[in-house]
Amino acid sequence: MKTLLLCLSCLLTPIWAFAASYVAGDAINSITLLDQHDKTVTVTDETQVLLFSRSMKGGDIIKEALTPLSDTQMPTGLVYVADISGMPSLIAKFVAVPQMKDLPFVIGLDREGEISRLLPDTKDMATMILLNQRKIVDIAYFDSSEALSQALAKLNQSQ
Repeated sequence: MKTLLLCLSCLLTPIWAFAASYVAGDAINSITLLDQHDKTVTVTDETQVLLFSRSMKGGDIIKEALTPLSDTQMPTGLVYVADISGMPSLIAKFVAVPQMKDLPFVIGLDREGEISRLLPDTKDMATMILLNQRKIVDIAYFDSSEALSQALAKLNQSQ
């Protein structure tokens, strides 16, 4: 019986390790994705702010916060990543991504959900991850574009 439990424990440990998400203090892996224009978007050591959405609601919050910003109002080193793997591929290809092409900012699109699987999120919220050399300094979740806009404005003032 002990042997069986030990074997099961060893088999399930990798699954548990992959289920966790990044937390403050973790260094995230470099992320490279294609954006809505099929150009490369990369999270590097220079990235200071990583916005992330896994749901349509979270994406709408980020879109509403970023759309009115001019280039000078956008925080330095900001990268936006969206996990669109939950979206039906035909909807993504023929509706959502073409609409994203009209947006005035770049979105790194994780079409399979693998690259962004460890990024933290909360249901129907936008995630803002503050980074220093890819090390997570802070994680905040936003349920409104107004709150996210205020946080981005504060970041922009402190830079």
